[in-house]
Amino acid sequence: MNVWNLLAEASGTQTNNGGGWQQYMVYILLGVILVLLVVWLLFSGRKNKQRQKEYVEQLDAIAPGNKVKTAGGICGIVVEVCDDNTVILETGSEQSGKSYIKMDKELIAQTDAKGPTQIAREQAEAARKAEKEAKNTEKKPETSEDKEPEKPEESPNTKE
Repeated sequence: MNVWNLLAEASGTQTNNGGGWQQYMVYILLGVILVLLVVWLLFSGRKNKQRQKEYVEQLDAIAPGNKVKTAGGICGIVVEVCDDNTVILETGSEQSGKSYIKMDKELIAQTDAKGPTQIAREQAEAARKAEKEAKNTEKKPETSEDKEPEKPEESPNTKE
């Protein structure tokens, strides 16, 4: 049986004892599924907005000297950032010969430039690590170097 047949049976013409509560259960179940779907869509949209914001911040932070990789796979170093939302990339090497490409910033897929959000996240992570290390050193038991040397116990069988 498929789901629609089950729903039709549950909400159908049952006049037995308890037939009315089954109809309400179907509506409650559909309502819960609908609410979960809406919540999931809201949270996934928020995450995508956050990623897009970080990407735009990274593009804005690109400056001459940053290494970039384009969506087409071209790797290079930014030589100049132009006013019309384009950059000039230097590709190649001294041996093979250098070439320059002018392209739109939006074509940049990866970069080593860091936007303000990424810098703040890295600083917070570094602070958490430092705090965790401080807690670990406080909880660490004293080592044998920190303790005073213990005197060897004399056994009662030895006499001097």
